[in-house]
Amino acid sequence: METCFRRTGNAGNLAGTGPRRAAIATTILALTLAGTATAADRANPPSTGCIDEAITPSFEEQRLVNKLPGTDVPAPQRIMEAAGFQDFGPNLIRKLCARDAPTNFEDATGLVKAEGRKLWRAAVDRVQGRHVSGDLPPSDDRMLYWARLTMSKALRQWQPAFAMSDEDRESLLWEFERSSRGQDDIDFPGGNHHVRVIVSGFDPFTLGNPGSTTSTGIRIGNPSGANALSLDGVTIDLPDGKVAAIETYVLPVNYGPFMKGMQEDTLGPSFQSGPKQVDVSITVSQGGGFQFWLEQWNGRFHGPSAGNDGIALCPSAGGQRIPPNDDCDIYPPQRWLGYDPKPWQMDKPAQFTLTSLPVASMIAADTGADVPPPPGAPTPQPYTVIWHTNYTVFPDCFATPTQSFNTPVEQFPPPTPPIPPAVTACARQGGGGDYLSNESAYRNTLLRDTFKLKIPAGHIHVPVMTRFGDGAGNNQNPSAITDPTFEAYRDTIVEQTHRLILQAVIHRGEGAPYP
Repeated sequence: METCFRRTGNAGNLAGTGPRRAAIATTILALTLAGTATAADRANPPSTGCIDEAITPSFEEQRLVNKLPGTDVPAPQRIMEAAGFQDFGPNLIRKLCARDAPTNFEDATGLVKAEGRKLWRAAVDRVQGRHVSGDLPPSDDRMLYWARLTMSKALRQWQPAFAMSDEDRESLLWEFERSSRGQDDIDFPGGNHHVRVIVSGFDPFTLGNPGSTTSTGIRIGNPSGANALSLDGVTIDLPDGKVAAIETYVLPVNYGPFMKGMQEDTLGPSFQSGPKQVDVSITVSQGGGFQFWLEQWNGRFHGPSAGNDGIALCPSAGGQRIPPNDDCDIYPPQRWLGYDPKPWQMDKPAQFTLTSLPVASMIAADTGADVPPPPGAPTPQPYTVIWHTNYTVFPDCFATPTQSFNTPVEQFPPPTPPIPPAVTACARQGGGGDYLSNESAYRNTLLRDTFKLKIPAGHIHVPVMTRFGDGAGNNQNPSAITDPTFEAYRDTIVEQTHRLILQAVIHRGEGAPYP
């Protein structure tokens, strides 16, 4: 399959290096050695004297021991070893327990941020083919997630030589999370010659229960994360003579970091006016079936599903889950909104936001025309692109039942124009549902509106990739961490996502489909 990285001509030329990455590529060996243990290191394992293993790992970190059916080695360890990422956790422990370990909080912060950036850069470099070790194909995204958890576990159990409060430890973990997700790595070129594009992805999720359990869920990947890693720092020569510069970041599948403002803190600096202001902002997540959904309306409401950390928001109150209940609605941080959204107010912020992506051109481009169908997918084209106009509301914000509107169809424009949400209604679901996909879309487009930007901003829900064996589902070939079917789904989904993003950039002046 021809990939977007090699395409030239009318679609533009996608190159794997940009101004900032050129220097990085010349020093990749040093980066690699910094993230991988040497033979001498393995002969002399790191001292763990500063690690208190009696401290309980987080809910997510407890999945590091989960196995696939019929296997003895935990699946996360197998994935890391197959990607050459098994040494990031031990290397961090080595530095935390060394004689020259940090002796104060400031030095510790510098260390964890640097180690987080090394992990992110190593994942990007592997996916983009600059340094590939292990047996997994370069396009795999999962090693970043599991290596990050080995490192956060070490930080959680670290007993430094200096006094560290619980708040300080949480700050270290927060800085590590942000740096290891590419969130503090965003650095656009300035000037009118560049079109600045920012794209998000997500961690794997639905990984199963944590602990010494056996299930196939532990091997799940996320094509939106693989897409983000494949595009970070990439530049594209556009048909109009400009150059698109793409920066990416990955988000957790947990509510807590969103509630703290992680996404706004990542996007906000690039949304502010100046020579590096963003021109296109796209959030991407994994949806379902064999369709790409271009979400029209994003809702403010939280659903009942728990995150990877086992935490769900918006508990039932008297049998009802309604917007005014604590944490049922989304509350972006005051520092970016410009006002305090609490206590709950119906329209501050808005119940729904809209896409401003050039949906018409993204659909008309027929981006799946020559994408080969993976096993079990529809033929001749595996994935269709749908304008997703559905949503659900509370007609009375303080009571149920709910009411749903608009049934998405493959025809564009649809035979019947979509019905917009009533100004008196409250959001229950956006086009992408009520989970963190919808939340990332809502926060992105709300920030666009807060800054009054006239840029394309919206969400792409990509198909599910986790299919093994014959392509029929997640229970085929149950002991394998990868197989050709799994890889075919990831690669074809990422390929078409590249093409959709490129169309959004090329047609960035088109405007939204509605209203």
